[in-house]
Amino acid sequence: MSRLVSIGTKVEQIDGLRGTDDLNAWEESFVTSVVERYEAAGRDSRALSGKQVEIIERIWGKHFT
Repeated sequence: MSRLVSIGTKVEQIDGLRGTDDLNAWEESFVTSVVERYEAAGRDSRALSGKQVEIIERIWGKHFT
């Protein structure tokens, strides 16, 4: 049975990967940028673009599925 995880939860979970060897340099920079945007928007994931969401899904899927 698959579980539904919100984009906001995924952002928060991949945020926890920053500063570890789990992210490459580009992913580290991307996650930092997305987290800053997400938090600046009052933790509203609607502030993220469709492309950003796709990349969040890819990074999250690599580490949490």
